[in-house]
Amino acid sequence: MKTFAHRYTRWACLTVAGCLAWMTVPAATAEAANIVSIEELWELSIGKPTPDRSSPQTSMLMSPHEDLKSTYFMFTLNHKSFPNFSAGGMQVQEWDGDNVWHIQNGPQTGTMGHENETVNWSQILEIHDGLLTFEVLNGSSQSWNSFGGQGYLKLSTSTGLRNLNGYRLYNTLGESEVGYAGNRVQTLVLKKLIWVTDDNEVHELLAPIAIDTELDP
Repeated sequence: MKTFAHRYTRWACLTVAGCLAWMTVPAATAEAANIVSIEELWELSIGKPTPDRSSPQTSMLMSPHEDLKSTYFMFTLNHKSFPNFSAGGMQVQEWDGDNVWHIQNGPQTGTMGHENETVNWSQILEIHDGLLTFEVLNGSSQSWNSFGGQGYLKLSTSTGLRNLNGYRLYNTLGESEVGYAGNRVQTLVLKKLIWVTDDNEVHELLAPIAIDTELDP
């Protein structure tokens, strides 16, 4: 297992050209190998939620491409946005550019309701035999208990991609957000990035990297 350790904040990182190069570590590291799996481990720390307003609300993006012009995925937490807005619970979405193609709702329907709650989960992209899969795994929280990993927060689509080498961490960090009531959030942190190549080599990037939650007070 190869391990890389870094500590940056989102906005400082995005304003430094050298850091953008670091965000492409998987592709740079695996020049001779195909990346077949990428997993992001996240932690969301809540201050004081407002259950009757379904706040705060978080949307997390993950893409197998260098840009967002084709397929990418979203995971919405404490709300569902398609086909219409619905408070509480969670949803995974497959996008193609500006269009939503598929959605899958989790069985949880309640809203966050615990002060100083911590929500942990991982979101993973995998490619195998022409099938691209996104899934939320290993979720835990006070409001929803365990979630993910049973297939209900999972989407698969056929793809012409041969690997996930086009993945760029700056897409995740730049497009994921606390879209509503950021002042109700203490931290949203990427704790670790894990990627696997087709030679069965496992790599880890030890963060943590915090996303600015105060953009939408």
